[in-house]
Amino acid sequence: MSDFNTLIPKYVQIADRLRKILDEMYKEGKEKFLSDDELIKMFNVSRMTIRQAVQLLVEEGLLKRIQGKGTFIVRKDKLKTDIAKLDTFFKGWYLEKNFTVKLLFRGSVPCPEGLESKLGVKLGEEVYQVTRLRLSEGIPVVIDNRYLLKKYGEQITDEEYINYSFSHLFLNKFNIALSEGEIEIEAILASQETSEILDISVGSPVLYRSVDLKVKNGCVLTGASSYRGDMYKYKSVLSLD
Repeated sequence: MSDFNTLIPKYVQIADRLRKILDEMYKEGKEKFLSDDELIKMFNVSRMTIRQAVQLLVEEGLLKRIQGKGTFIVRKDKLKTDIAKLDTFFKGWYLEKNFTVKLLFRGSVPCPEGLESKLGVKLGEEVYQVTRLRLSEGIPVVIDNRYLLKKYGEQITDEEYINYSFSHLFLNKFNIALSEGEIEIEAILASQETSEILDISVGSPVLYRSVDLKVKNGCVLTGASSYRGDMYKYKSVLSLD
């Protein structure tokens, strides 16, 4: 299997194929994933390339490596997120049956009021807006609306917006490591626009989650996601120390 697109790194293409293999193995109830040697033979590439591809899935929470034992599938039962950890738009969802993402909008827009200080731009200066819809088994679950600096947003392709989280893209496309994230969650009622996209009634409960992703020098991404209240929940473990 060596039909690779020369414009996209091999390990990224292999990671895409591994997600499909992983999905089938997950449905079959398997716990251990293919070994590096098996993958090297399957894709006819170097060990380093395989390790890079597998590491992407490890970072996304789909696989875990146990030293001396191999690579294992991370099993997931419900649509939930640990509120104490910064999850991404994709983390854990590749294992959902018929998991899909639709790109609803991408393009340059004037920076909305209130976001200019976060992104370090002037009010009205152009930034890049990206709106995506995440579906599980064909059911729309999350509307994700993000704003980032135009110089980054324009370089990301439709395919990348559909297949990768922003944390992955900043790290692997721009070599920018995110240092922290700030999350704020509130319960709101679905507006007319939100209800139409999520296929719910106007006034239905929605979890509204605003997120700022930061590097040492400031914020590189801001925006919010609207989750269907009947299909998603957060959890947290509280320390009494």
